[in-house]
Amino acid sequence: MTLVRPTKIAVGEARLSTPVFFPSISTVKTALAPADYLSMLHSVRAMNHQFLVSAFDLGRADNGNDLAQWLTAAQNAGTTILMDSGNYESYWKDEQATWRQPNFHDALRRFSCTFAFGFDEQNPPMNADAHVQLVVERWQHDQSAAGDRTIVPIVHGTAETLPDLCARVARETRVPMIAVAERRLGDGVFERTRSVAALREKLNGTGRYVGLHLLGTGNPISIALYSWAGADSFDGLEWCQTVVDHETGLLYHLSHADFFRQQTAWGDDDISFQAKALAHNLTFYSDWMQRLRQVIHAGGFIDFCRFNFPTRVFQQCVATFDWEVSACA
Repeated sequence: MTLVRPTKIAVGEARLSTPVFFPSISTVKTALAPADYLSMLHSVRAMNHQFLVSAFDLGRADNGNDLAQWLTAAQNAGTTILMDSGNYESYWKDEQATWRQPNFHDALRRFSCTFAFGFDEQNPPMNADAHVQLVVERWQHDQSAAGDRTIVPIVHGTAETLPDLCARVARETRVPMIAVAERRLGDGVFERTRSVAALREKLNGTGRYVGLHLLGTGNPISIALYSWAGADSFDGLEWCQTVVDHETGLLYHLSHADFFRQQTAWGDDDISFQAKALAHNLTFYSDWMQRLRQVIHAGGFIDFCRFNFPTRVFQQCVATFDWEVSACA
């Protein structure tokens, strides 16, 4: 059965126009505190209506009450808030022993979000049956704690095992979306793109359209290729760790924002260097995702890549994925 790819995916109360990018907020490998990033996102809300925030960062914050009020106000204003389990931060801060599922459930109770990822096990059983059972049980506990907010399970595995695992979890839970980590999909972007296609095929085999979210994907060119292959949703820290060249979609060290400041009006604003760079990036992502949505659903993706990818990158994609030369002329 052929499934029509929807232009919107309902995840609980959220109606996501896909593909969609969630700028991630984290205390790991970033320059500012979560409250500062939240303030920036609020100030440019016209360009971005969604973001991801870590349950760990919220639960450990000294200003938790202030953050709770801010998140409630943002959600009431129509912002889609995606809460992560916090396992990424607990790993890098060596607090995995003290950040457990009950801590995540406490954050779910204390802080507003539109929907959330489940509390994932990053070293699951090797046996597929035991693996699926663990994911389903974790999801059931998380969903109970979340109330009427939807929990999206995260499935860990290899590029070879993830398609079947995700399809089985989707069948047993009937969730509207499944999440996997980009790093689990292979070594290079071409292998990962093929892995996304394999995931999409297996998910479509469930008989209904199940959204596919890729964790840790914020590179614009990667987002485009994975969207073409069948992914629907992404989150990443690149928007606050690097600066993007609007002309090529390539990412550079954040300090190189000086070279690209004239690409948006933000470069002349009387705001801090950091704020200019973040607004510059969010302007790009807003436009990139809007144009990507159009070509994914209406056609013209290869031309999108031809005009927006660096020439060398585009030519390698043509050769690797056997794109029709006539469509590239």
